[in-house]
Amino acid sequence: MRVEDQPTDQTFQQDTDFQNPEAPCEQLVSCLNAILRANEIETIWAVLRQFMQGHGFSGIIYGYSPNSRGDDLGAREDFLLLSSLDRRFLTSLVDNAYYRESVTFNWALSNAGVASWSMDAKDVGMDNFVSSGEALDFFGQFGMVAGCTIGFPTASTRGRAVMALIAAPGLSQQDVDVALNSLSNALFVVATVAHRAMIALPYLGNGRTLTHRQREVLEWVAEGKSVADIARILNLAQPTVEKHLKLARETLGVDTTAHAVTKATFLNQMFIMTPGKGF
Repeated sequence: MRVEDQPTDQTFQQDTDFQNPEAPCEQLVSCLNAILRANEIETIWAVLRQFMQGHGFSGIIYGYSPNSRGDDLGAREDFLLLSSLDRRFLTSLVDNAYYRESVTFNWALSNAGVASWSMDAKDVGMDNFVSSGEALDFFGQFGMVAGCTIGFPTASTRGRAVMALIAAPGLSQQDVDVALNSLSNALFVVATVAHRAMIALPYLGNGRTLTHRQREVLEWVAEGKSVADIARILNLAQPTVEKHLKLARETLGVDTTAHAVTKATFLNQMFIMTPGKGF
């Protein structure tokens, strides 16, 4: 599991430039331009946080599981979690699966759009949904009492992401809902572009990062080459190629080379440039 936690003391700014009809367009273009030009997840995350904090939300959480299928979110070790809250929050959120006890989180797994935290479970066909008292206490402890959740459009059967935006202490859900009347489209556009930009970048630093040589041999496997072919192409002994394939499987936590190729693809670690090695 890759986790980035960057606490912030920024507060909800009620007097935003959205009062100016020309400012939102300029801000939106500037933000999207910065996101689309970025070549690192950290850069996109910084731009995203700045935009959200500047338009009413002091906290932000983003979670992505590249190998999820439907309600099965896949191995926690593969999660990408980004948050302006501290690591203690993220650890407890994941270890206790409190996110599963949020109506809007479950809604966002299969819907695209912005969901207010005032959403009623019955209104979205989740009549039997109940959050435990323990989960509600947890959310309250970390100030998750007012905000919204964002779900992203996808055409893939794998890979799910959810984003939560948290209002500053002292603001009610009613305050957020009023703001969403004018902000929801901008929030959705920026969040979705940032999400798609991040998942298109190499998923590195989560403990499952392939070395240049491991990636290289997997890429040749993906091209349909045998161990003997790869050894000849790379001028290596066959046992050396087999060793690199074994290490690649171990790094990715899979049992077969075919699965390693698939997982490396999901993590965007195939056919990427290596610093200092060029194309």
